[in-house]
Amino acid sequence: MTALNPSNLEKIIQAILQAQKKIQWKPQKAEPHLKKRIRLGHLPEDSTIATYETIIHQILIDPKANVYVYLYGSLLYPTLSSRIQNQIWLVILGMDSILETAFPPTDPNAYLANPAFIYLGILENLQP
Repeated sequence: MTALNPSNLEKIIQAILQAQKKIQWKPQKAEPHLKKRIRLGHLPEDSTIATYETIIHQILIDPKANVYVYLYGSLLYPTLSSRIQNQIWLVILGMDSILETAFPPTDPNAYLANPAFIYLGILENLQP
């Protein structure tokens, strides 16, 4: 857990705050992510990038969102979870605030039980 020193925690919060201001996708990744969410039934057939980003933004600004960090080797991925229309969704960011993915896991508790996810707290308690 040495990866979560106070400096890293501050950087995680800054990544979330930046993403709250503007949702950024990796180049040419927004549309494939949207199509995948529609294909898997996570979003209605008529969903647009704007629809998808509205859900993402709701999670990013939810003061009661649970905040985790996903550890992948030496990389840190800020992760938020929140309930949208009776379904738990996850938003996973890079430390550069660029969106990695957002989706509703089939079994959120099992998904987040992966030891690579470290619970940090509720968003409103972590913000400056």
